[in-house]
Amino acid sequence: MRGGAVRRGFLLCLLLSGIAVGLSACGSDDGGSTTDKAGDVRVLNELLARQLAAVEVYEEVTKVLHGEDLAAARAFLAQEQEHVDATTKTLRGLDAEADPPQETIDVGQLRSRDEVTELLYEMESATIDAELHAVAQLTIAWPRPLVASMAANQAQRLVLIRHALGADPLESIPEAFETGETAAPEGMMKK
Repeated sequence: MRGGAVRRGFLLCLLLSGIAVGLSACGSDDGGSTTDKAGDVRVLNELLARQLAAVEVYEEVTKVLHGEDLAAARAFLAQEQEHVDATTKTLRGLDAEADPPQETIDVGQLRSRDEVTELLYEMESATIDAELHAVAQLTIAWPRPLVASMAANQAQRLVLIRHALGADPLESIPEAFETGETAAPEGMMKK
């Protein structure tokens, strides 16, 4: 049983790595394309705002969760902080300031594991969508693979969150392409 889970996890990582590589190749800078450094800085700062808001959410949910859920939230928090650091470093590489607009994700009253899991599902889905749009909007090629790999990491988290919501293995990966727009499998989220 454990070996099967490890193999599925390994295959999932390979799949997500392939997606990240594929996304990084999209829209490469070649030939006559023009770059818009100011636009790229804006896109990266908007992404940084989202990442900082996600860090705040993870800090809040660690106050509610326990056991394995708490350990996962702490790991996700650390990963999201790494995304913040990498985006900030990318902005510096463009000789630009990290000046994200204010973004807040409303956590409401989190009283249960289910409420936390539903919040994280919605947040991670929206973050994947934001990162994929950022990849498409960037005109300078070298930041694209980084942002694509961030989206792949968010997709990994989304699989685990779907599993925490009660999805079986196939429901945890319901589509061939993760865009952040896939609703949670029916019956898992009370809406």
